[in-house]
Amino acid sequence: MNNDTQPDDTEPAGEEALPLANCVRLMVRAEQAIAALLLFIILSTMAAQVFARYVFGAPFTWSEEVARLSLIWLTFISAAFVMAQGRHISVDMISSRVGERGKFFIECLSHVVVAGACLLLLIGGAKFIWYVGAVGSPALGVPKSLWYGAGGTGLLLLAFHSLINLYQVWVTGKPLAREAQIEEEALHLELEEGK
Repeated sequence: MNNDTQPDDTEPAGEEALPLANCVRLMVRAEQAIAALLLFIILSTMAAQVFARYVFGAPFTWSEEVARLSLIWLTFISAAFVMAQGRHISVDMISSRVGERGKFFIECLSHVVVAGACLLLLIGGAKFIWYVGAVGSPALGVPKSLWYGAGGTGLLLLAFHSLINLYQVWVTGKPLAREAQIEEEALHLELEEGK
């Protein structure tokens, strides 16, 4: 088999057949790139802060704020692509004990609940984000709406990914195959073989 036709090992099995798979893949890559940039900003500003403090004896006044703002955005952007990949921590007590139809229903319900909760929190928090926009941060003077807007953006992305996952489950008529589930099943097989 030549290298051009091999499947991408980073994608879950069967994702190519899912509706909107290319859209999801592009969004996840963009979110991962933004998260990587934010992580680089955090590391470089903290390194510059340490260097300035211990070498020049004059720390920057803005570096902690930049790192904190980047960390907040990193958290919510990362939560979005983790949602798209189905890697959030979950407790699977019911769906592992029911048939395919039950798994389908539970997965649809979970995506509806997650999307609904995210959208409700977003609607409720939008007024607050707008309200704090006039207040600036102490060192940079960045409006607080940019700080709290990270949560709103993250909630919007989480809801979007959850709705896409719901659409994919609904169209295919079966629960999505997730890499975490595949790894767990492989672990169970290894444990059973080791007995």
